[in-house]
Amino acid sequence: MSVEKYTHSHDYVMRDSKIGSNEKKTALVVILTFVTMIAEITYGHITGSMALLADGWHMASHVGALGISLVAYRLARSEKLNQRFSFGAGKFIPLGGYTSALMLGLVAIFMGYESLHRVLNPVDINFSTAIGVSVLGLIVNLVSAILLWDSHDHHHGHDHHHHHDDCAHGHGYDHDDEHVHDHNHKSALIHVIADAFTSVLAIVALITGKYLGWNWADPAMGIVGSVVILKWAYGLCRATLWELLDGNSKLIKKEDVLNLFEDDVHVEVTDLHIWRIAPNAHACELMVYSKVAQGSEFYRSKILAKFDIEHLIIEERT
Repeated sequence: MSVEKYTHSHDYVMRDSKIGSNEKKTALVVILTFVTMIAEITYGHITGSMALLADGWHMASHVGALGISLVAYRLARSEKLNQRFSFGAGKFIPLGGYTSALMLGLVAIFMGYESLHRVLNPVDINFSTAIGVSVLGLIVNLVSAILLWDSHDHHHGHDHHHHHDDCAHGHGYDHDDEHVHDHNHKSALIHVIADAFTSVLAIVALITGKYLGWNWADPAMGIVGSVVILKWAYGLCRATLWELLDGNSKLIKKEDVLNLFEDDVHVEVTDLHIWRIAPNAHACELMVYSKVAQGSEFYRSKILAKFDIEHLIIEERT
């Protein structure tokens, strides 16, 4: 047999068609967001609306963040980089999400500061024009969210891995934000949803200001928006940081792997590590002491029958 047959590649992201699809959608959203950003910032200055200006600058941050997402996708899919890193370039995906989360947090703080400044120093607002542009921004945000929305974001496998995924679902798998397939995609979606949220707040503030005379509502909504978006940024930052620092897998529980060998009186698992190395790939390192030598294939077949693990290293000692 040739040596090439045993070569183990780490091009997990390049083999993930889901990532490629997310990358194309993100590129389209960048274009939409950029055009709307220019309109909102321009008319925010012209009309004097803080809510509209905040929405525009918030959208500007998303252009940068979505741009970072595109760069992260490109780096993660680079054949050269996948060869240079120990487990491939999959970590560029959560890195893109983490960087976007930081940008989202900074913009939220900036929005809060500017809104507070407008509370103390009110300015005149051209309500009619500001409302029109805000509605346009909301429409673009909703279109962007629809483009990025993916109800199957939690599916973690290529077609030939589905039977592993079904087993994983029965072993402590639950659908929360810690378990998303593509954190880069998740961050892009949160950015456009945050934009839609601030657009709604801006529209409400401008309508109440125009018809009820509540001029304070405009900067007040800016403060509310900044607090909510800061909370979203924190959640995204925490989830992506967990992956970047090789936190224990939240998809495959250590206890479930250990349970595979609990009835074997000859085997004692002394060291076990399971972590995610790419959006669709896990690594596992296992050290076992056995009274009877059974060979690594015994443990490998038992684990892979239940769990979808791309990179599995087993050391048996007797």
